[in-house]
Amino acid sequence: MISFETRILDEFKIKKAKIDTLSNYILNHKDPKNIEAKEASEFLDVLIDEIDKFYVLHSDILSKNGKKPHPRSLLPDNKKWNENVEIFYEKNPRRRPRK
Repeated sequence: MISFETRILDEFKIKKAKIDTLSNYILNHKDPKNIEAKEASEFLDVLIDEIDKFYVLHSDILSKNGKKPHPRSLLPDNKKWNENVEIFYEKNPRRRPRK
């Protein structure tokens, strides 16, 4: 049976992938001033708001599993989240992402 924690981690991974895919589409679009690119940018803002709300709701689980807010996130740095992430990487040094 899949645990609640695993579901949250998988959902966060999916949300991050959606944002990364859409942002790459916008950056690599032929005509960035096109209506299609502008609407995609507006939708990207909606997705960022959604992932921010998701992170705030489940920040305890996500930060204790080494997940920081998405780089495009509008959330301010939280000392508790950063401490939880560092503790996770001290316990699991091989899982630290490359810089």
